[in-house]
Amino acid sequence: MRPPILFLVTAFGVGLWVGLDLFRETGEGRGETWLAGLVVLAALGLAKRAPLGAAIGIMLAAGMVWGGAAAREQGTTCAGRWTAGEGRLTAGESRSTAGEGGALAAIVRLGDPAPDSGGPVEADVLPGPCGGTLRLRWPDGISAAGGTTWAVAGRWVGAGDRGVLVVRRAKLLDAAPRGRGAVRGRLAARSAALFGRRAPIVDALVFAPNAALDSDVRERYARSGLAHILSISGLHVGFLAAWLGLFLRKVGLSPRRRAVASSVVLLGYLWLLGFPPPALRATAMLVVDDVARLRQRIAAPRGVIALSALAVLLVDPLALHSIGAWLSVSAIAAVIWAGRATSRSHWSVRALAPAAAATLLTAPITALAFGTVAPIGVLANLIAIPLGAIVVPGLVVSLALSWVVPGLAALLAAGSGLGLALLDLTAQGAAAVPGGHVIMVAGWQAAAVWLAVAAAAWWLWNTPRRPWLIGARATFLVTILVATTFRDVVSLDDCRCLTVFFLDVGQGDGAALRTPNGRWIVIDGGPRIPGSDAGRRVVIPFLRQHGARRLALVVATHGDADHLGGLPAVVEALTPELVLEPGEPLGRPLYLEFLAAVEGSGARWHPARAGDRIELDGVVLDVLSPDSVWMTLPLDVNEHGVVLRVTFGATRLLFQADAGLPVEGHLAGRVGRVELLKVGHHGSATATSDAWLGELRPREAVISVGARNHYGHPAPEVLGRLRRWGSEIFRTDQAGTITFATDGQRTHIDVRHHD
Repeated sequence: MRPPILFLVTAFGVGLWVGLDLFRETGEGRGETWLAGLVVLAALGLAKRAPLGAAIGIMLAAGMVWGGAAAREQGTTCAGRWTAGEGRLTAGESRSTAGEGGALAAIVRLGDPAPDSGGPVEADVLPGPCGGTLRLRWPDGISAAGGTTWAVAGRWVGAGDRGVLVVRRAKLLDAAPRGRGAVRGRLAARSAALFGRRAPIVDALVFAPNAALDSDVRERYARSGLAHILSISGLHVGFLAAWLGLFLRKVGLSPRRRAVASSVVLLGYLWLLGFPPPALRATAMLVVDDVARLRQRIAAPRGVIALSALAVLLVDPLALHSIGAWLSVSAIAAVIWAGRATSRSHWSVRALAPAAAATLLTAPITALAFGTVAPIGVLANLIAIPLGAIVVPGLVVSLALSWVVPGLAALLAAGSGLGLALLDLTAQGAAAVPGGHVIMVAGWQAAAVWLAVAAAAWWLWNTPRRPWLIGARATFLVTILVATTFRDVVSLDDCRCLTVFFLDVGQGDGAALRTPNGRWIVIDGGPRIPGSDAGRRVVIPFLRQHGARRLALVVATHGDADHLGGLPAVVEALTPELVLEPGEPLGRPLYLEFLAAVEGSGARWHPARAGDRIELDGVVLDVLSPDSVWMTLPLDVNEHGVVLRVTFGATRLLFQADAGLPVEGHLAGRVGRVELLKVGHHGSATATSDAWLGELRPREAVISVGARNHYGHPAPEVLGRLRRWGSEIFRTDQAGTITFATDGQRTHIDVRHHD
């Protein structure tokens, strides 16, 4: 029989959801209290005949009350009030200049040092009209130490726990570091001294959950299935607890004193981290296990997991919305189940089973939230986790000793640095495996796919060990896979077509793609200049006129205003599921505004790299450039832009953005023929070489360009080269919006001429 605590915690979680979300959404105020009272009365009536049912009812009522209280408390925070539109304008600002909702101000204490180039920072609001924790988008060029106090003002983007304050003004109030931020700041300084350029990854592994890492590093670890290594989780707490227990045992402490000392140290570590749900879950499990050992009791694993989940929800009710918390509980449950299920199997099965089970059980969650799953992580973790078990404690000890014995700390740092290098080498190798990392559009459809995969794996695992039966079930699953892969079961249009609209946005780029099943992709949003925003003026009206309510994908090819300018408005108006962009850390205000809009929308963000592939309703988008090495070259931002090849059936299109001759040379021989070319850099002479056209051989060429522009676009020599290669040329300055449609074999192009 399952432990009763499992049912009790589940009931508490359901009640918490009702109190936290349901009544807040319906505006019932304290309605959860009345409902909880009715549930308690019903539970008391069942107490004698069904004591477990009565206990479940009481836990359900307790969850409702706890969730309602948490929702009201969240509403009093700055994020809650600003989301509700209760913020006030600061002096010198107006709603017209600050954007919708006006400019908002708060006095905050930074939790981590703010990067000089700007970026996300978490901060605690000091007592005032509102409080709580805020996520800030720190401005470029203002350095700030962790734990320092600032008055900040800016624009609020997003809602609730997904909102972010885009800081436009910041004034230092107290330069003396205090609190958790002060400790993190000192650790960051020690880390920089000991580890040099590796310091950011050390910070991420040890004490800074929000460490600013290079996008290439995050991408590498995400592709390899090792992203959990970079985000402080229960795994890190487990590493430290294991080594701490070994040390305390060696110094001769009694079991009771070891348990107390471990609990105190782990609680201090949790405080330093800011009590993230995964680390809190791991600490709770360790404490419960220690108590069970001291009392000489056997603790059922499911009961321990349930108790730890209850502890997390009591300390932080909002963890119910935390993807990290769900992933943490799911992963540890899968690991424990796999260990028990394969205890009598061959050693190779015992080694692979925990990682495979954790990957399968967490895949639907990561697909739902992020749209990414990395099956290669099953193998990569076999190397990375043992390495991490040595590296993470070594980093902690070297940082701790740097205050006491600097020489020994430097020696330990050198050894740990070698471990870090091996860990990074593992991530690089796993990330390079073709098909090891799958990117989908985040949402329930992606989650359903991986849920089906997990269910199929469970069905196969529970097959009676008869070869013919295992083979029959495997054949059945392969048949279903082939049938669903090669036959579309949804038909929304008479013509199963991909339609591409090259929008007339002026001197810039903006395109909208409609998939055969009616989902929308936007590639660039046109220019924004004072008094004119192509996103609001052209892109949004066009999409709404064609029935778009949400975007499956937004691609920002690069950070120039003629491509990126309209996208902040588009992202805010039509929430995308996934956003691709080069991930180049530009300090431009427009780029920071775009990132804030993405973060506020809750969209999945992904730095596009060569090899990325996204499939939507049979439409395949391949990222050809940039790759990680190319991004390190000191080139113009145009050359770091996203180059996309779009394939539907036998038809291929190439979106070149503003990539010029260097990118064309870099991609030579790797693109192949295309039906349509969106000409690079608006037809500038710096792109579209003879060699490039000789490889592509496009039948149609579209040039997105503004009428009577002062750049001389398109260049006469480019037009001449296109004509020599037999391409039919279409220009938005002459034809207006250009529509290209294909059923995968035949193509049709249409224009809407200016009146």
